[in-house]
Amino acid sequence: MAVAAAPQQKPIAQGGYKTVCHVKRGPAGAVLEIGGFNLWYGASQALFEVCMAVEKGLVTALIGPSGCGKSTLLRSLNRMNDLIDGVRTGGLVKLDGEDIYDSRADVIALRKRMGMVFQKPNPFPMSIFENVVYPLRVDGVNDRATLQEACERALRGAALWEEAKDRLGESALGLSGGQQQRLCIARATAGEPDVLLMDEPCSALDPIATAKIEELMDELSGQYTVIIVTHNMQQAARVSDNTAFMYLGRLIEYGDTEEIFTTPSDPRTQDYITGRFG
Repeated sequence: MAVAAAPQQKPIAQGGYKTVCHVKRGPAGAVLEIGGFNLWYGASQALFEVCMAVEKGLVTALIGPSGCGKSTLLRSLNRMNDLIDGVRTGGLVKLDGEDIYDSRADVIALRKRMGMVFQKPNPFPMSIFENVVYPLRVDGVNDRATLQEACERALRGAALWEEAKDRLGESALGLSGGQQQRLCIARATAGEPDVLLMDEPCSALDPIATAKIEELMDELSGQYTVIIVTHNMQQAARVSDNTAFMYLGRLIEYGDTEEIFTTPSDPRTQDYITGRFG
């Protein structure tokens, strides 16, 4: 994991609600700033006054019981929730200082900067090569040498090159589940995004494939800012620099992962990580 400055205590206050925050700082500062963010599905509010800054080049884990808002928050960061009827938002989400919910924001450009890996591997029904270079094809890149270079770079970065280099023309659907998920990571990074969003990327994988994905996340940290939603607290403890605990749509505590799991400041965090609820 990336080496950072000593953790600092910095409560974030917004709308009368305080989140305990003592995060590990990245060497390049925050890439994402979330301030007083709220989200509604119709009349039902799912997120309440979420405030946090995501450090560039580090791995941040979102943990909490089912239905607490982890995936909703993650999908708000690349505005995937816009695709759901009746969704409303309030507050700010800034990527490198630019408000992504500004009416003038280019959502397509935003999603190019936010690579996404879903819970279940979702390779396209096309060759391994075409899966990886798909983001470049969308951008209008058709130069074969450029595509081949990008494909190899992304597959090497996803620790899949040696297994796939002689099968690039074969269907991606012929890969194992773990290989398919690494392929999806390669596809997500081929366009060189700023942030990699991962929504429970190991929940459908066996322990061996999960270990490979976790090793990969460690290798990707520093090069990318990684935000991972996970229901597996042991995984969060293994792979992340900072951890955010969410409960009932609120961010309860956010800080250095080691501190969160050993000396949490909020009793609700303590109760969750010790298995008293969730």
